[in-house]
Amino acid sequence: MKFMRLQFLGLLMSVAAATADPLPVVAIQPLGRVKPEDVAHVQAGIRALYAVDVEVLSEKPLPKTAYYPPRDRYKAEKLLDSLERETDRRFIKVVGLTICDISTSKDDIEDWGIFGLGELGGRSCVVSTFRLRAGKATDPVFQTRLVKVLNHELGHTFGLDHCPAAGCFMQDAGGKIATVDGESSRPCPACAARMPLAK
Repeated sequence: MKFMRLQFLGLLMSVAAATADPLPVVAIQPLGRVKPEDVAHVQAGIRALYAVDVEVLSEKPLPKTAYYPPRDRYKAEKLLDSLERETDRRFIKVVGLTICDISTSKDDIEDWGIFGLGELGGRSCVVSTFRLRAGKATDPVFQTRLVKVLNHELGHTFGLDHCPAAGCFMQDAGGKIATVDGESSRPCPACAARMPLAK
């Protein structure tokens, strides 16, 4: 009788797990050739911070329409447009990942090189590894930077703007790798209250 009760309890737990609401899914879209180990670190980093599942899509080339010949790099806004347009709507967010240099316009600067860009309150963001090995960074330092920058840009898509709190992962790096290194990888209490954190 005790064995039957345990079986029944196990069945109830299995049914509860099967009927639990699935986590929303974020897509990682490699743009061009990206190292599998870098993709894996990004995937684990997103899952560690956000209450989402993460699916890695098949590699695809960077869109030619985003290429900026004068500086041999890609315009981040155009990459966001392409990711938004071409990614299946079942994904709540899509993260573009590339080794190529990317840029945006900033104030009166037409072409400003950046680590990444995220659409505030939107669905897409993009991160480049191009500048993240500054200072001859070791692999662990590089991978930590990559996850920090990616989670920062993903934070923008969840509606988080830049944060003035020292150490918050949503600090504005201002193009400085030292700021990225000084961040804690975690949100301050104010930002944490506005984002879907992993348990």
